[in-house]
Amino acid sequence: MEISNDLIIAGTAMLVAANCALIGVFLVLRQTAMMSDAISHTVLLGIVIAVLAVGSREPIPVIVSGVLSGILTISLVELLHRSGKLKQDSSIGIVFPFLFAIGVILVTQAASIHIDAQHVLYGSIEFAPFDTLYMDDLNMGSRSLWVLGILAIANILFIGLLYKELKVSTFDKSFALGVGLMPILVHYLLMIMVATTAVVAFESVGAILVIAFFIVPASAAYLLTDRLSKMLMLSVSLGVASSVAGYLFAIFADVSISGSMATTSGVIFGLIWVFAPNRGLVSRWKRISRHRFEIDLGIVLTHIRHEADAHRPVSALTLPDSLGWTKEYSKKLSEFIQEKKLVEKDTQGNFVLTDLGIKKAENYSGN
Repeated sequence: MEISNDLIIAGTAMLVAANCALIGVFLVLRQTAMMSDAISHTVLLGIVIAVLAVGSREPIPVIVSGVLSGILTISLVELLHRSGKLKQDSSIGIVFPFLFAIGVILVTQAASIHIDAQHVLYGSIEFAPFDTLYMDDLNMGSRSLWVLGILAIANILFIGLLYKELKVSTFDKSFALGVGLMPILVHYLLMIMVATTAVVAFESVGAILVIAFFIVPASAAYLLTDRLSKMLMLSVSLGVASSVAGYLFAIFADVSISGSMATTSGVIFGLIWVFAPNRGLVSRWKRISRHRFEIDLGIVLTHIRHEADAHRPVSALTLPDSLGWTKEYSKKLSEFIQEKKLVEKDTQGNFVLTDLGIKKAENYSGN
């Protein structure tokens, strides 16, 4: 059965998103997310060298050379960082532009390499249906779907087999070292999978979308959960949703597919950043508001108690001048303390603490 071009493009995007999002979770948790930025650019050098050596863009040489380029990037970054003179972000900022620039020079100087700047940045996912895989004379369908599908299996097996080691070394490197889980080896294996994923995805969607899918879905998932297993599933789900929604928007608006997907992932992250149940801006604002209201409740009850001891009347009308609050906020607090039976009004309309109000005021003042 022949698959439509739209389904091949959407399937390619979903597989790229799923692969990057899976590995991206550990990059975000280890606070090495920008390493994906470096590797997704420097694999260009490896790809170009492989094409020059082989004379064509055969998948295996390209992947192997790209991974080696990624390992070189990681090694140089670690070397500069461990020298004690540079922080990791500075090391990344030195290494990846250098290696990426060499790759760009080779691309511009080698006429036999059919890669241009637009392909490097945005990829060529729209041509995925036309890049077919043949086994003898049998048309096996889209090459990208096969390669990305095999990569997905490899990433799932990698995480499944090393789940304990990845989890422990991510959250407590010292403990992992103490119990013999070899966190340094795990780190390099993870970076090899990052490089492999970046190389394979780079061919389809370019550097920009690779970075977006490595970092954005995982960061959004981090705002939604504290459990690693759930974060992995959410990251993949958000990445796939971004790719599908981005592709639909690209068709509707007739704009760049990769650009639409990256933009959509950013929009989804923005919505989660604002509305996430526990870590979103709205949730944080509500917690801060409740905390402030609780503090102000203690202030007003303590104020009423002190003023009563000094035989000075307190009412909703005196609170703005006495405590520097607005009339609206003073009215809101006054209604609240009456509703909660913390105060009563005397015949002149002044506040008098109830037994419950006295007890609560004592708790706030520490007496």
